[in-house]
Amino acid sequence: MKKESIKIAETTLLIAEKKSWNSLDFDEIIKRGKIVKICLKININSKKDLLININNFFDYKITKLSRKIEKSNKKDMFFEIIMMRFDVLQSYRKAILNIFDSFKKNPQELVFLLPSFIESMILMTNLINLKTFGLKGNLKIKGLLIVYFSSFLIWRKENNDSLEKTMTSLDIYLDRVNKVLKIF
Repeated sequence: MKKESIKIAETTLLIAEKKSWNSLDFDEIIKRGKIVKICLKININSKKDLLININNFFDYKITKLSRKIEKSNKKDMFFEIIMMRFDVLQSYRKAILNIFDSFKKNPQELVFLLPSFIESMILMTNLINLKTFGLKGNLKIKGLLIVYFSSFLIWRKENNDSLEKTMTSLDIYLDRVNKVLKIF
């Protein structure tokens, strides 16, 4: 990820920590981060682009952290990499929750982010060397996406840094998906 994209993501998250996404103005981010030329250069032109950039920023951070994953069974590796993502989100918790809360009344507005989230799931499967070819691979990615979002809903309600509820729910969801995949 380019350092310009990182700066834009960090600036956006910093501002989103203090205000709702709906009241946040694209121009404010550009001016505050002094990144007008950078945005134009890397093709960020809207708040939607900013959200995609934030997701890419999280993927970048996870890629760096993933070097620490111990080789074990695939379920444990999935668990570890998804929890890494929640650890990254935890660092930006207030901003992420402000953004999420802005879309609760109109979640359909987030549909544009689905391709970006699918890319994130593909990245995570690649980081743990899981094959995702064909129908079964497609199901794995969609199952992982469902597991991630289900766990995210638990994470957003969790009030402590230990993330015990998130870990427990993630483990349960991964078991369920594993059972479904065994059918195929």
